[in-house]
Order: sequence, then structure tokens, then C-alpha cells
Amino acid sequence: VLLLAGTDAADLLAQLAALTALTASVTGCQLWPWGAKERTSVITPGMRMASIREFGPRGQDADDAEQVRICEQLAQQIRSEPDPIVRKTIQETIGEFRTPLANAVILAGLNDDDRDVRVTCCRLLGERADPATIEPLSKLVATDSDLDVRLAAVDALGLMKSNATVPGLAAALKDRDPAMQLAGVEAMKSVTGKEDLGNDVEAWREYAATIAPAAAIAAQGLIRLGNYLSSSRNTDHASRLKQAGLTIARTL
Repeated sequence: VLLLAGTDAADLLAQLAALTALTASVTGCQLWPWGAKERTSVITPGMRMASIREFGPRGQDADDAEQVRICEQLAQQIRSEPDPIVRKTIQETIGEFRTPLANAVILAGLNDDDRDVRVTCCRLLGERADPATIEPLSKLVATDSDLDVRLAAVDALGLMKSNATVPGLAAALKDRDPAMQLAGVEAMKSVTGKEDLGNDVEAWREYAATIAPAAAIAAQGLIRLGNYLSSSRNTDHASRLKQAGLTIARTL
């Protein structure tokens, strides 16, 4: 204040300019207290997930060819994606498409290393209610090491509304974990429409043993053989076998 007192406007501006230059020249001194925003080329998992989710709305109005192209892109991405949260997002997004490739990607997800991805794939397959997925879901009920995954597989089978799921659900009824037994009972109620057995696990075990087990096994065998022949490019024969298996499954 003393430095500036008694000066005219021109001198005042000159002194301010000199003071500003002196301040800026001091090592480590910044006139602006915040540094410039750091720029990076790193694509974070959050950015990848946001980009993936955009495919869902786009696919709703897309023609068949565009849906196939989107599914191919997602299938390619999930093969090299290291983050399980991003893989889960890919599965949820591709689950909005009804293409054969989408089915294949979700089925492959049942073998993912991450529990949450496998749980998500079980849920998606249950919502699709494709009888061709009964066999891999039943296998998961009997063999997966994670309880949450086994429970998700049971819930998915319960949405199929086909007695062909009974062999898979019988494994849940025989499981030593009470949560699995209860889930198996609820799924059996949903599949059979039968309520009079209540929550009696042993009664449901006995009932499951009476429901056309041979026919259910035969249906699953036909579907499995059809899937194998499809991979061998014997599509005509494969289609007939799969259709026969699905017909049996729907009538059980």
C-alpha cells in the first residue's frame, strides 16, 4: 500500500506489472493454485463398460445383420477382457440380443473363472428359457464349487417350465446344503405346478424319481448330439435331432 500511495494511474500499472513478473519468476511459484488437468490415454474399466452398454439400445432398432455384427464385436471383446466386472457387463449386454452367437457367448460364460459372471449367465439363460440349456445348467447344479452359482443354476432351471429339468433339480434336492434343498423345492414347485408336497424335501426327492427320468435323459441326449453335429457342420441332421429333443422336453 505504501509503495503504491501517491502514484498516478500509469505508474500504478507499471508497478503492478513489475510485481507480477517478479512473482511469476520465483522458482516453484504458481499464480494459479490448481495444476492443469492431467490427460491420459488409459481406457479404464468404467469407460469400457459405458461403451459396452451403448450397444443395448442400439441393438433394439437394428436389423438382423447389425445385431449379428454387434454380437460378433462383443464376443471378440470378451475373449480378451481381463476384468470380470467388464465381462459381466458384456454378458448382460449381449443377453439383450436373440442371436445364436449371443446364446453361445452366454453358455460359454458358465465356465468363466469369476463367480459373479457365472451367476449372471445362469440368470440370463433362465430368462431365455431355452430347453437346449437344461443340460449345462443341470451340470452346474451338480458340479460347481460355489454355492451362489449352484443356487442361480437351480433358479434358472425353475424358469424352464419343463419336466426335463427334474434330473438337474433332483441333484439340488440331494445336496447337503439346506439352502440348495430349499431352492430345489421351490424350483420343483414352479416346474411341476405341484404344491401339495409343501417343503418336504424327502417327499420331493421321491416325486422327482417318478417323473419320466428316462425320457428326460433321452431328450437331453438328443439335444446334446444335435449340438455336437452342429459344430461338425452337419446342420440338417443336427437340426432334426435337436428339434426331436426339444419336442420331448416340452411334453414331459
